[in-house]
Amino acid sequence: MTELQDLVFPDEGQPNRAKAALVGIFGGLAGAYALRLYARHIAPALFPYQADPAYHDINPAHSIALNGRHYQTGESAPAALGRLGYNQIVGEAPDVTTREKLEDWMPVILGIGAGVMYGGTRTTTHARDIAGGFFYGIRLWLMDTIGAALLGLRPGPGAYSRPQHLWRLVGFWVYSLTTTAVTRILYRMV
Repeated sequence: MTELQDLVFPDEGQPNRAKAALVGIFGGLAGAYALRLYARHIAPALFPYQADPAYHDINPAHSIALNGRHYQTGESAPAALGRLGYNQIVGEAPDVTTREKLEDWMPVILGIGAGVMYGGTRTTTHARDIAGGFFYGIRLWLMDTIGAALLGLRPGPGAYSRPQHLWRLVGFWVYSLTTTAVTRILYRMV
């Protein structure tokens, strides 16, 4: 059986973690770009306008935050995280232009970080990882839906309708499947 595996999957086994994390950077960039395309062009055509998961709800009953609400009305979790980080580093709140830049770049930075973590923690070197990408997307969605709400970066899951949750879950699958595919292809090429 080992000879057959060597023929079908040459060089399978434990991955080089440093190499995998490095190609994960490029996988994360590709995934962040795919997610941006999805959010701006594909999702509006797939889902009705009201399914857009904007963060307009400030109802305290929807909060599950452990340490208070940190997001502002109309602010996404990555934008809130960027604003809070900027405030910690610079010591003052960002102006409108800086906030817009943070809202654009924080998903990319988070996507790269998630790509590095994906690449560095894989346990095989298979060229395809569809199942890994599928479940990775679910984990990211849960972290975004529950983890960010617990941190006070967004309202709790009850603030969103099923179409809004589906909108986000499909977006995370777009990100995760793109990230896993690009990371795996680059890992095999390099």
